[in-house]
Amino acid sequence: MTDLHQSPDGRPRVAFVTDIPTPYMTAVMASLAERVDLVAIFCSAQGTRGLDWDLGALPFRHEVVGGLKRRRPVHTGGTDLHLSPRVLFELVRHRPDAVISGAFSIPTTYAALYCAARNVPLIIHSDGTEQSEEPMTRLQRASRKVLVPLAADAAANSKPAAERFQQLGFPPERIHLVPHSTNLRPFLEAGAGREHGRPGELAILSTGRLISRKGIDHLIRAYAIAASERPGIELRVVGTGPAEPELRQLASELGVNVDFAGFVDQPHLPAEYAAAEAYAFPTLRDPFGIVLLEAAASGLPIVASPHGGATLDLIEDERNGLVRNPVDHAALATALVRLADDPALRKRLGDAARAAAGLRTPEAAASAYATAVSRALSRRTSGSGRFRRGGR
Repeated sequence: MTDLHQSPDGRPRVAFVTDIPTPYMTAVMASLAERVDLVAIFCSAQGTRGLDWDLGALPFRHEVVGGLKRRRPVHTGGTDLHLSPRVLFELVRHRPDAVISGAFSIPTTYAALYCAARNVPLIIHSDGTEQSEEPMTRLQRASRKVLVPLAADAAANSKPAAERFQQLGFPPERIHLVPHSTNLRPFLEAGAGREHGRPGELAILSTGRLISRKGIDHLIRAYAIAASERPGIELRVVGTGPAEPELRQLASELGVNVDFAGFVDQPHLPAEYAAAEAYAFPTLRDPFGIVLLEAAASGLPIVASPHGGATLDLIEDERNGLVRNPVDHAALATALVRLADDPALRKRLGDAARAAAGLRTPEAAASAYATAVSRALSRRTSGSGRFRRGGR
């Protein structure tokens, strides 16, 4: 059995392997670095699913591997395929006592090789749900069959993701719920003392990549119906992407004025949420959708698609949001008109959403990751054998 290589203050050494730095993951990593001796291993500084974030200097130890990768088409917004074995070399160089790695990816395969050779626990984290992972390619199915038995534990970034891990064969006692988070403080501040406007008026906000699976075209169609009934309803779309010209053309054809604001970097997003009166999340497929968490923390009433993991994890219809299928334009429009007509409903839903989101801080997520590491390591030190099987 390999000895633990703890830091001088007794904390275990942990490597966190993921594709690129993002505002939400770096917020969690910064907090995790206060609990374990952390090194983050990023496969690349930027990728297809990334935006032009200015993250500044990261307040924790990290490496950017670089090297060979295969970019996904921009319109998918998916994670690139990172092929470089430098991930494995970095793990060997840093010699972590445990590895947390993102999803069932090629970098996770490298992490599994390191963990098998060193007899240290591999914890796979994922926000993938049964819905978001279908359909899968043969390679994706094969990766799960290979990696599930090699992982010690799973870190599920939502309740639907935890259900998915169990479907894949992880025992429930080795699945840790680590809900997605981001730096919520500025969004919570944006929602403090929120005014909910006058009846018949509604400033709707939607944010994110402008790609087809985000469903913004369906939102525009529903907005056209709603605005014809309530001219005081407005729609602002923050984000950029390859679908923008088509969306602008659609708005023009429908005769509605949609405010396309372009890309807004993370420090300026809270002001966007503060100026809005409702939020629309019309995705057709999303493993999670961190934008919904931002909107909830900002105290906005949310009309959310049932096809997003964040909706399934955070929103309960009629309690802290309205859940509507975005392809049902009439139902989505009716929800928008209902919010426009009822400021009291907006306040009730927004306050409940803010309360639910406020529990999902980076500190809470980091603590859950640290607990997963601790439990995996404790099984090792208690003599429960090699970390060879995470599944049944």
